Amino acid sequence: MKRTPYRKLDLDHGHCLEVFDDSRKIGADAWVVIMTAIMKIPVETSLFTSEPLSDSEFDDILSTLGSPIEYRYQLKRNMIMAHEKDDVLENLVNTFFENTGRYVANPKFPEKLALKAYRERVEKDKKKK
Repeated sequence: MKRTPYRKLDLDHGHCLEVFDDSRKIGADAWVVIMTAIMKIPVETSLFTSEPLSDSEFDDILSTLGSPIEYRYQLKRNMIMAHEKDDVLENLVNTFFENTGRYVANPKFPEKLALKAYRERVEKDKKKK
């Protein structure tokens, strides 16, 4: 089942940030209000502009992470009365865009996210050995 975004934002770096209402009813008149922001970032050579990568470095990143990678951020508020649900969701979305939105809109964000995910995966794999 495909979810419909609550809000979509096409960013200057060419990626789209989608915000979803993942709220769910937890009682007769109570909700847990959940805002989920997702950005899918294809792992392509054009993503890495700060430092040029050799073909083997790029291939290693691609084989380690796969493509696309996903940025996901979630905000929750529990025990919200039904009549307050929509206002609370809108407040969560606005808070996200005011605080985190500028960060994910930064032109270097997709590249930094990919490199950070790669380093973390390599470190995790080293610890397994």
